[in-house]
Amino acid sequence: MPPCLIACEIFRSALIVLKIQKRYPELKIHFLPGHLHLQPQELKKRILAEIKKLRGKGYQVGCLYGHCFEDIDEVLEEAAVPRIRMHHCFEILVGSERFQQMIQDQAGTFFMEKELVENFDAYCWKPLELYDPQMRRWYFEHYRQVTYIRQPLDPDLSAQVRRIAEALELRLQVVKADYQELDSALTRLIDTLYAA
Repeated sequence: MPPCLIACEIFRSALIVLKIQKRYPELKIHFLPGHLHLQPQELKKRILAEIKKLRGKGYQVGCLYGHCFEDIDEVLEEAAVPRIRMHHCFEILVGSERFQQMIQDQAGTFFMEKELVENFDAYCWKPLELYDPQMRRWYFEHYRQVTYIRQPLDPDLSAQVRRIAEALELRLQVVKADYQELDSALTRLIDTLYAA
């Protein structure tokens, strides 16, 4: 069966930079919208629906998601779908050791990537009523900084992310994505799909 990955949209540019489809010409990648992270139960339904649809078309399916809903590993194990073994999407973008170090260095970090920066009003500002100072305090009182993980193909979002950090009254840190661990993990996952 040909291999197919169900992947979050936030990994699209990483997969382009890593030239995954050039390295694995038979591999199909089906992206789901990044905003589904805001609705874990809807994300679960969409992933299960995609697995069913892709299996019906004869694909061997793998999953490029972090631990993005509570029972993701149990659900995927029952469906016999392997997943990249990293916990958090931001961890996938920078590597496990570096991510853990960032958390230890600054507890209370609000991580962002391109999609969240570009859609902050729709995803956070309006639904969480962050225009209300009291709501901002309630949601962000334990945060100390915004960390934007900049990927190589991102447009220049420096002004936007600076405005967000200022509006939340948090320090801003910008770090570059590091795909080395993702590359190794993807190779293992795709090899598993080819071997199945």
